[in-house]
Amino acid sequence: MCVYNLGRDFEFHLPRPVARKLFAAARAALAMLVAASAVYAQGGWKELAPVSCPSPVPCPSEGMTVGGVGEMIIGVYGFSRFSRLVGGDQRLTRLYHINRNSWSLGAPAPAPARGEQAYGETTHGDFLYVIGGRSGSCAGGACDNVERYHVARNTWETLTPMPTPRAAAAAAVRGDSIYVAGGREGGDGPCGADALDVVERYDIHSDSWSTVASLPSPRSDAAAVEHGGRIYVFGGCAGGAFLDDVFVYDPETDTWSSKTPMPTARASLVAGHLGDKVYAIGGWAGGPPLDVNEVYDIESDSWSIATPIPTGRGEAGVYSHGDRIYVVGGSLPGFGAATDANEVFKPHPGTPGHPDHGHGHGHD
Repeated sequence: MCVYNLGRDFEFHLPRPVARKLFAAARAALAMLVAASAVYAQGGWKELAPVSCPSPVPCPSEGMTVGGVGEMIIGVYGFSRFSRLVGGDQRLTRLYHINRNSWSLGAPAPAPARGEQAYGETTHGDFLYVIGGRSGSCAGGACDNVERYHVARNTWETLTPMPTPRAAAAAAVRGDSIYVAGGREGGDGPCGADALDVVERYDIHSDSWSTVASLPSPRSDAAAVEHGGRIYVFGGCAGGAFLDDVFVYDPETDTWSSKTPMPTARASLVAGHLGDKVYAIGGWAGGPPLDVNEVYDIESDSWSIATPIPTGRGEAGVYSHGDRIYVVGGSLPGFGAATDANEVFKPHPGTPGHPDHGHGHGHD
């Protein structure tokens, strides 16, 4: 084989076996580069300051209620067996400052300390709402407590209890109402107690509760988002089975319908929401925590795959803000072993997972 060197203006010869090996190595490197580029084109993840109490004291936590107001992410309550600051169920109010990439502490949350409150982005105006949960201080282990945190004032307020005590329900805000779907009755860990099909609506203005149509089937540890005035519920578990169902609730008709199932059945996942896309991230399916990131297109009722989350985990919290999805805390490798991981995902423009690809109507 003759190789011409432009820089030196001479040619030299390589034995054929060596040339073949070089070309094979070059092809393999090129294939890896193309594959890596294809994955990265689906969106990129970035590691942020780990959950702290405050920075730089590590404060791993699972089963927090997580939400956000503007450039502030709030993570409250939760459980950590190994935290140097406080172990077990917690009453901490952790504040993540997006612009500074740092953590501080807010006013302690009301008693009882607990974890696994309703999962979902339960912010409305300047308030983060915390609903139910699991605690040994609650009768039967499942709580009916409802509180809200005023971010600007750094104050807490106790509200009317939920009619059905439960942990690990799925919740979403529509207008001036919060819909709380499913959950479990007992104080055991994820998927460890009888799942419920009850759905209750909290009226923010009147501080009152009402019951609406039940889920098509019981489940706990599911994820939920609101889009177009409807509530979407993803996955969960019941009776020892991990679920791939996607259900949508229409408050106008008080009815549920089924959509295309998730590619990966799982519980304890989070659902980020950008435009008309929902990102079903992480969770469990009976083994180690999952790193999957599956994208549901609401308009076409179809699924695609996005870049996996670097730290696969369950029981995390989520905040969708601008064109990014923040995934905060969680459990790894399983219930009782909290992580302080804090990562953000940004889909790349023009890819199937990006909110601007296709219709991209945004939140309604």
